[in-house]
Amino acid sequence: MPEVSAQQKQAVKQLAAQTALTDNNIAAGLGVAAAAASFVSPPHAAVLGIGSGLFWLCANYRQAIANDPPRDDFGEVWVTRAFLDEAQLPGEEDRERLFYRFDALQLLVCDGLYALLRSIERYDGAIAAGDLEAANNQAEAVRQNAETTAAHQNILESLTLEVNQAWASLRDELGLDWNAVSLTDVQQFYQAAVGESPQTPSPAMEALAASVVDGAADLLEPFDTGLAHPVLDASELPGEPEELIGQDYVEGLIDMSMAMRSLVVET
Repeated sequence: MPEVSAQQKQAVKQLAAQTALTDNNIAAGLGVAAAAASFVSPPHAAVLGIGSGLFWLCANYRQAIANDPPRDDFGEVWVTRAFLDEAQLPGEEDRERLFYRFDALQLLVCDGLYALLRSIERYDGAIAAGDLEAANNQAEAVRQNAETTAAHQNILESLTLEVNQAWASLRDELGLDWNAVSLTDVQQFYQAAVGESPQTPSPAMEALAASVVDGAADLLEPFDTGLAHPVLDASELPGEPEELIGQDYVEGLIDMSMAMRSLVVET
């Protein structure tokens, strides 16, 4: 009989909270990179700005897993079925397409985390209610959602080096200066690239979202988890990192994926 391991669930919660902070830091850096690119290459700036918004979105889904309470709608089962339709992926130039593919994978991870969150919450609710059949169903949903999300994260890990190289190439080719933008520049461009609110995404964000098929209807609407917004709530800009996406992000994904794959045990 499948069972969600309490020990592994706690490990996933702790790793989710840690990785949420890393996501937020990368979101802040991508916001600056996008604003710097906006003066000379609006298409690249747009996709970098969207990436900032999606790292923020993913941070909130991770933090929501760290906070998850039981739910009483455990009769419903949700297994993520979202997938990327490459034919609908925006972008023309190779680096632009690469950035959009990375963004789309972030959305797939968000959908997987959302489904994983719901299945864990419903499992806890079913256990609290003594409904073993529902608990079994939810444990199987946890298994599938965890495996799918971990697989998407593995692809993100494999693309990180290419994304960093593409950013370095773009920065050097266009002479982008991290220190040439102000906090106001970054915040204004962020809202132009992402949208004024989750309910009113920008056209570029809508185009990216269209490439992710069968995702949750409210996928772009982050939970209120108490995380400060890395761009809109910032009081100063982050310094320029050595890499746009650091090794700590890759290591965090690896650790979280391993923990997720061990969530469900047979008893």
